Amino acid sequence: SNQWSGDADAPSTDRLLNTDHRLLNTASPRVVVTRSREQAGEFADRLAAADFTPVIFPVIEFAALPPEPLDAALNNLSQYDWLIFTSINAVAFFFQRAEERGVQVEGVAVAAVGSATAVQLNERGLPADFMPDEFTGEQLALGLGDLTGKRVLLPRAKLGRPKIVELLRQQGAEVDDVALYDTVTAVPTPAALADLAAGFDAITFTSPSSVRNFVNLTSLQNLSNLAHAVIACIGPVTAAEAAKFNLRVDLIPDEYTIGGLVQVLREHFVMKGVKHKA
Repeated sequence: SNQWSGDADAPSTDRLLNTDHRLLNTASPRVVVTRSREQAGEFADRLAAADFTPVIFPVIEFAALPPEPLDAALNNLSQYDWLIFTSINAVAFFFQRAEERGVQVEGVAVAAVGSATAVQLNERGLPADFMPDEFTGEQLALGLGDLTGKRVLLPRAKLGRPKIVELLRQQGAEVDDVALYDTVTAVPTPAALADLAAGFDAITFTSPSSVRNFVNLTSLQNLSNLAHAVIACIGPVTAAEAAKFNLRVDLIPDEYTIGGLVQVLREHFVMKGVKHKA
């Protein structure tokens, strides 16, 4: 069938590294992925499997911060009632340090924001005890209920979203929020810049910093392209950041995940009558 199909065979590597820049808006719309290089792969694979051409343009890198505050928390892990993760990066940096220190993460209840975060915890043998239905820190804090007398450890990005700290404290918790890593702007390679310059039909943003960094990195040179492209944001926080830069956000998925993003992009381009090549 030449209908748009999400269950196409998994893409081969040559498909992902395809430099044959087709005309825009043809069978395989070009979608920019702005995630970090480490995190771009899975998203690109899913886009390619759904008949998009991923354009990988990382605007974010992650750098570990000095570990002393985390080490202090790891040394006293048993004193915490809740360990809260709001991102897959927090999980990665936390467990990397725990392993280096030989600390077993156990005996503490774990809460996660987002299904991807929960999956990362499962893979490390520590399934989340609580996950809010809506993937926001606010929903997580409210869902945990009365936390009077409870100690909470929140490993997070340096920038982070301190709002959740305030909410947890309002619920009565004593919160130790520990900055594990910093989000820094990636330096695009000449190849990535060339791929971006070849044009795109849609661009995706998966965090507020991905929006800021993209705007800072590309300045005005891509704004003409942005005017014609579909702008898709993973959720309302990212969309609010895009609005600050006067970017028109076209798509936000119901589920704030990579899968949700791929789905809304497919629905959008199907409605525009895009069919993939027979």
